[in-house]
Amino acid sequence: MSLALREDNFVVIDVGSHVTRAGMGTHDTNKAPTVTVNMSDFNYPLKSDKIISWEDLEACWHHILFKELGIKKSRNEHPVLLAVPTQWSKFEHERIAQMFFERFNVPGIYIAPQPLLALYGCGAVSGVAVDIGEDSTQINVVIDSLLQSQSTTTIPVGGAQFDEYLLRLMKNDTSLVQQFEGKEGVALDKEFARFVKEQSGLCNIFVGHDAVTKEQQAAANIIENAAAAATEEAIEDDIPTNEKDDDDKPKDVPDTVEIEYKNHKFMVGPYRHKVFDPLFDLSLTGENGLGLIESMRLAASHCEPPEIRPKLWESVALCGGGSLISGLQPRIRAEVTSVLPCSENIGDAQPRQVGYLRIPDYFTLLKDRKYRNLCTWLGGEIVAKLVFIDAKNYVSKVDYNESGPSVVHTFL
Repeated sequence: MSLALREDNFVVIDVGSHVTRAGMGTHDTNKAPTVTVNMSDFNYPLKSDKIISWEDLEACWHHILFKELGIKKSRNEHPVLLAVPTQWSKFEHERIAQMFFERFNVPGIYIAPQPLLALYGCGAVSGVAVDIGEDSTQINVVIDSLLQSQSTTTIPVGGAQFDEYLLRLMKNDTSLVQQFEGKEGVALDKEFARFVKEQSGLCNIFVGHDAVTKEQQAAANIIENAAAAATEEAIEDDIPTNEKDDDDKPKDVPDTVEIEYKNHKFMVGPYRHKVFDPLFDLSLTGENGLGLIESMRLAASHCEPPEIRPKLWESVALCGGGSLISGLQPRIRAEVTSVLPCSENIGDAQPRQVGYLRIPDYFTLLKDRKYRNLCTWLGGEIVAKLVFIDAKNYVSKVDYNESGPSVVHTFL
């Protein structure tokens, strides 16, 4: 006998290398996930979004479903939507289906790519999703709800590399090194660097320090002035979710700040604002390859038809934990002018402006800036509400029993 699936039972799991989020019940999508799991508790089963330990990953999902959410395995009435990285292959999808049906006894499963869900969470079906993760940054293009796999670009820099770079800058600060001397129980290490990076308002990204020249700033002003000259009606129609009020610029930030860490106080200098520089210049961490701006340009240039490429720059969704840092949007807007055409005559062949997507205002809780990194989670809840109401849209237990793990490809 088939089970009647109810919205209260729908489960969404947003898989991450550093943090995995989950929650149950999609009757109200204007809410944060109820479960946040630090993947260090499960030996980091993902590395750069690749599965390196199936056993630890299964233990993580088992913990989420049966410990955190309190689901009963013997009569599991909870279908699961999994938001997963784009590089997971058919093999990974089949093994996931086997795990959820045979080990977790779920009535249904749906696997969705994270970039697509991120755009859905921002109320868009086309755009560029920039996911700044723990070990890497993923750039994906979506056009009319279709993931453009040929445009997927990976930058081997993420939160872990930012921590290492900030630590190196800190160790060059003689004053800070001296502050740590003779203090028991604390060390100037990567843990301290991550603590500083993750404190709200401590680290920012500025347009105007060493990584951005005056010429680039002037170019940024040109494109912004040109955008302002475009008709208001055109902008409203073409970029409905653009963040028109730039509230992302850090203001009144002191050069040196005092922070408390493990019952000790330390003074940290202005170099903390350079923590994200490796994202724009990989050589700072010893890596070879393109930085964020060139990678975004390359991803957009692989999309067809060519007419769609300018529009992509007007629909950029920043997601992942790294997207929360203040000043990221203005920095991208300033530097992108070095790779895009710019003139005072706005035409269809070039972007009117670099625009950013955000969670719509009618999500009164999640629209807050601090929830920017939850757009993928929100997109998962929206999709779950749509797919799990009809067995034709997802892999059901009946489908799995009849066709085996390969049936999952029918719904991708």
